[in-house]
Amino acid sequence: MRSILLVPAIVCIAAMGCDSSLPPQTDSAKGREVMKRVLDTWKQGGTVEELKNGSPSVTARDPDWSAGSKLTSYEIADEDGRAGVDLVLTVKLSLTRSDGRTQEKKVNYTVGIGSATVVVRNE
Repeated sequence: MRSILLVPAIVCIAAMGCDSSLPPQTDSAKGREVMKRVLDTWKQGGTVEELKNGSPSVTARDPDWSAGSKLTSYEIADEDGRAGVDLVLTVKLSLTRSDGRTQEKKVNYTVGIGSATVVVRNE
């Protein structure tokens, strides 16, 4: 009899501890808007600090941007991916590197929208 009463108690305790531990899943449309904002800022010669100080604040990281490459154009692929609750987007970048050479590459970015908005290029 005690074991019959113990099972519902364990289920209730487990449910209370797990109900809100993850942030909500990043909405695809909103994630794409944030990605476009980040890439447009880079393309227009802006900085990651501008994004961080903007409204809403966005923390962005891309090693080519940090290295001084200029973004001349980009193309966000139509299909989405997921990494847990975050959105993963494939982007074709056309860059002019700091040494003047041009380069095209396809890269993946992870976009997370929750208590903070973060865009990070996957290495």
